[in-house]
Amino acid sequence: MSDTSKPGGGPGPRTGYVIRRLVWTWVQTFFGFALMGGLVTGALMYVGLKPTIGVVFLSMWMIVPLFGWYFSAQVVKRLTGCRPPNPLNPEHARLVAIVDKLFPKTGLKVKPPVYVSPIKLPNAFATGRTPGNAFIAATEGLFQVGLTDAELEAVIAHELAHVRNYDVALNSMLAALGSLFSLILATGLPRIFSPNFIDTTRAPLLEELSRKVKNERKRFFLPDGGVLGFVTMLAIFYIVSTMTKFVSLFVTRVRESAADAHACYWTHNPCALSIALQKIFLHVRKHSSDIRHGIITRGLSPLLFVNPLEDDEIDASEGGGVFAAARRWWRGLGENHPPIKQRMAVLDKMSGRACPRIL
Repeated sequence: MSDTSKPGGGPGPRTGYVIRRLVWTWVQTFFGFALMGGLVTGALMYVGLKPTIGVVFLSMWMIVPLFGWYFSAQVVKRLTGCRPPNPLNPEHARLVAIVDKLFPKTGLKVKPPVYVSPIKLPNAFATGRTPGNAFIAATEGLFQVGLTDAELEAVIAHELAHVRNYDVALNSMLAALGSLFSLILATGLPRIFSPNFIDTTRAPLLEELSRKVKNERKRFFLPDGGVLGFVTMLAIFYIVSTMTKFVSLFVTRVRESAADAHACYWTHNPCALSIALQKIFLHVRKHSSDIRHGIITRGLSPLLFVNPLEDDEIDASEGGGVFAAARRWWRGLGENHPPIKQRMAVLDKMSGRACPRIL
């Protein structure tokens, strides 16, 4: 296959923009962690938990994301059925050659092993708790998309960037902070949860409600301990828990943008990545009925190079009014990846010109 031609001659001003983009993604990442840390710290200061057995037991919630991080390589490898590439398969050999070509540019001390997954969904992914035990994998479906050598190199460079930037560890750490915040919030909401977890001498909510119903019916709907208070506290719990989810997804999207920028920095070919995104998106959309009904797809969505469940917003017109834009913005807050259209626009800026469109 012929390579996608590089735009322009040499890195030039594009390299400066790519570097600025990388710096900005790290600023956004630190902001996300600072925001999550501030939520946790504020919750601790406000609630004032006491060290009870219940709190210690509930703290086990934090172990789940940490467990996932530590054993991420083994779990994903088994889940996706990864196996070593077949040297007699030309596509597998091409994949290994591309990893060998990119590795010296990444600054990694250990070259990640390469695997191939039999999954038909076109995808490449990287995982592992540290660069020393990470691996790179491509699915058989990726070889069916028709990527050129330059386009496949851009995709693999994106995945190597995740290894280089410790993105699995960063996302797992953020998930642990989110679990801690939810624990503090659930523990600290007065009288909704067991008073054994908080330092209070007041009776549990249900007892107070019973007393108010019998003795002070007029106070039943007051915010202080009544039904209105109960509903308000539940609403607060939902809102702030949703905030932690959005912060986590914000950081995940930022890390995807950083991987795009690193891929462009190493390959000097932003348009190759842009065209690869478009080809994979078109292939996924063509087979969307099968993919959308695949449970494994939803389980692996954070690892995917392109979000297979993304709506076809790329076909939507620029118009649609304020409400349509608000719906797209709100939908984007719940995604693991930046929208395809947004990624393509950034790659255009890195290239210095509009990359070819095949959509």
